[in-house]
Amino acid sequence: MNYLIKNGSIIDPARRVATVGDVLVVDGKVERVFDMAEMGAEQGPIPEGTEVINAGGCVVAPGFTDLHAQLGEPGEEHRETIASGTLAAIQGGFTTVCAMPGTTPALDCAAVAHQVRAIAQRDGRAHVELIGAITSGREGKLLSQMIELAEAGCIAFSDDGRSVADPALMRSAMAYASALGLPVMVHCEDSRLGAGSAMHEGVVSTRLGLPGAPAAAEELMIARDIALAEDAGAHIHICQVSTAGGVALIRAAKERGAHVTAEVSPHHLTLTDSWVLGSLAPYPAVPAPPPPAKGKKARRGVAPELGLPSWLNPTLLAPYDSSTRVSPPLRTDHDVEALIAGLNDGTIDAIATSHAPQSRVEKECEYAVAAPGISGLETALGLVLTLVHRGEMDLVNTVARLTEGPAQVLGRSPATLRPGSQADIVIFDPDKAWIVDATRFVSRGKNTPLHGQQLKGQIMLTMVSGAVAFRRGDFGRNGRGGPQTSRLTGILNPDS
Repeated sequence: MNYLIKNGSIIDPARRVATVGDVLVVDGKVERVFDMAEMGAEQGPIPEGTEVINAGGCVVAPGFTDLHAQLGEPGEEHRETIASGTLAAIQGGFTTVCAMPGTTPALDCAAVAHQVRAIAQRDGRAHVELIGAITSGREGKLLSQMIELAEAGCIAFSDDGRSVADPALMRSAMAYASALGLPVMVHCEDSRLGAGSAMHEGVVSTRLGLPGAPAAAEELMIARDIALAEDAGAHIHICQVSTAGGVALIRAAKERGAHVTAEVSPHHLTLTDSWVLGSLAPYPAVPAPPPPAKGKKARRGVAPELGLPSWLNPTLLAPYDSSTRVSPPLRTDHDVEALIAGLNDGTIDAIATSHAPQSRVEKECEYAVAAPGISGLETALGLVLTLVHRGEMDLVNTVARLTEGPAQVLGRSPATLRPGSQADIVIFDPDKAWIVDATRFVSRGKNTPLHGQQLKGQIMLTMVSGAVAFRRGDFGRNGRGGPQTSRLTGILNPDS
């Protein structure tokens, strides 16, 4: 099937393009992009049988890449499968998903890598890339078969949610990874400082009587792993950075030329430890103060263009709701502001969902013993767009952190709408408001603190290798698209 996507607001960060136009997809590839200057002119012959998709009022962009997702198979199918996880991915706009090695058995040898790749080729709805384990069984004692994992197609190494405590072992892993030309993706937490913790250590943990992990537990390991990577000449990627101090360490390392990249999750960008308070948390009353004067910083929690409280309301949760338990934990407002600043100035390269589906048994229990994690693929875009609607992030930069940024982390050419490129495309309506209903997630993991929250911004269509993999209702058919206006008006250094 061939497609002509019409009237969309095209954002293509790899080509520095933001315009309004049409995209023609033929035989699985982008055939041509028509911008504003060409829309009224003759566009040339369109192949017979081409489906016209009306994307008026929506953004058309390259498909998103998720650097960090748990897909369950093998051995954790009660939490997720590759089939259900990639179905959730395409509904969230992700056409490529990096599968972390936290499986049973761990993805620590070529045999498991071949097994996962075979399942992905059979059941995957999106492209699946493999992340191999750093250590055997992710136990932090012996190195995994790193060379065999690379030969089996793994594109990076990680112990997925666990730090390698032994610095000598980690240094050896980085030396091997450097020789293979692959990044080491590290979860940074000193297990001794964070032992027994349930949330961030601070005023909220004290009020709730929960054991907390200090920010220093993350920052110590970030500093150590950056030092080891510099010594080994390795590329280190910091997963799920969550503290202001961590952002400062990464910024300083980049300034001195270290090969360091970093990611942040949507929930660490938008939620704080006050969400563990739930209904006890302070929340702005309605009506909110008027929007700030032009050029002044927007107040957190307020949507300036509406003059109303933002859609994220922690008071909809009960206190101690285990859906708010994540690793690393939700931090403070100060940390969130530093993470947003890090994304805006390029210190943090990518937004990754940190998709961690859990079963009801693993979540419906005492807070301190609940499994950490949020099922994040289906809410990632709407959550991140909260920052765009507040004026805290730019829409083009946001798309770049979901497309160009992850590709640069992996050392690959970024996804693009350049003619001749593979047609991995996402169409989303940035202004579509919707209520999160976790019971309707296609992911097996229903664990999210966002159930019942209103988000603004939703995926309408996802195309993988030139085929429509997901379509919301009848979107784009028979002229049924969004409103026929666009919020984007310029072209930023376009090329062909």
